[in-house]
Amino acid sequence: MNSLKNTLIIAALELRRAFTTRRGMTVIIAFVLIWGLLLRYGVVGAAQWLTGGGNVIGSMFNSSTIRALLNWEVAEFAVLWVLSLYLFPMFCLILAADQTASDRARGTLRLLTLHATRGSVFIGRFTGLYLIQLLLLALVVIATVVLVLIRDASLSTTATETAAMVFVNLALLIAAYTAAMALINVFASSARQATTWAIILWIVIGLIIFWVGRYVQQAELLRWILPGAHIKFLLQQNSWQSLQIAFVPLLQTIGLLGTGYIAMRMRDL
Repeated sequence: MNSLKNTLIIAALELRRAFTTRRGMTVIIAFVLIWGLLLRYGVVGAAQWLTGGGNVIGSMFNSSTIRALLNWEVAEFAVLWVLSLYLFPMFCLILAADQTASDRARGTLRLLTLHATRGSVFIGRFTGLYLIQLLLLALVVIATVVLVLIRDASLSTTATETAAMVFVNLALLIAAYTAAMALINVFASSARQATTWAIILWIVIGLIIFWVGRYVQQAELLRWILPGAHIKFLLQQNSWQSLQIAFVPLLQTIGLLGTGYIAMRMRDL
């Protein structure tokens, strides 16, 4: 019980730090401004295109992704879906970059472990940063619902259901990325280094799997160990059927957190 209590306290402190420190507020304000521009000029503009001449252009280019977008009942969420599947993982590399790395470099991680177990610190930091991202994701999804209602209030029920589907899928996606950053933080000495390592590892591992897959067909299955491997599948979905592959990010999150938890307990602070 003490371990769980300490985990929750650390998660709460992470939430508080995000909204009370200069660095935390800078990141959040930047996130809000970027997504505000994307929603106003990207989502709204592209939604108008989809509800207008999108069918004609989509048939001309014969793109499976465009055809999938045209099947959405709410055009704004079709555009948000594509943007979020690629942008939220990128934001995650920044928002979840500093979990234990900076504390280790400053020596404060050793101090924290005098009051809580290493596992509590590791899981608590992950939980806090994941909750922050869920709050920001909810803000984006709710803002999109408002845009839909401004355009057509009769879509309120459909927009709400679609918003829930988008939120759940994206929440699963960023959980895997946040867990990956938690694992990388065990070995990194700064947030910048963690982000750099994450980018390099994704590229190198992806290239290795691609190269080995050319000679060993079964090696293609290894790509599923990387967070985001199911994004291509999600791009073709527009309903709750997208959860058919929800086990992929769930297993990735559990695997990465388990590995990070073990590494955290074994690594010298």
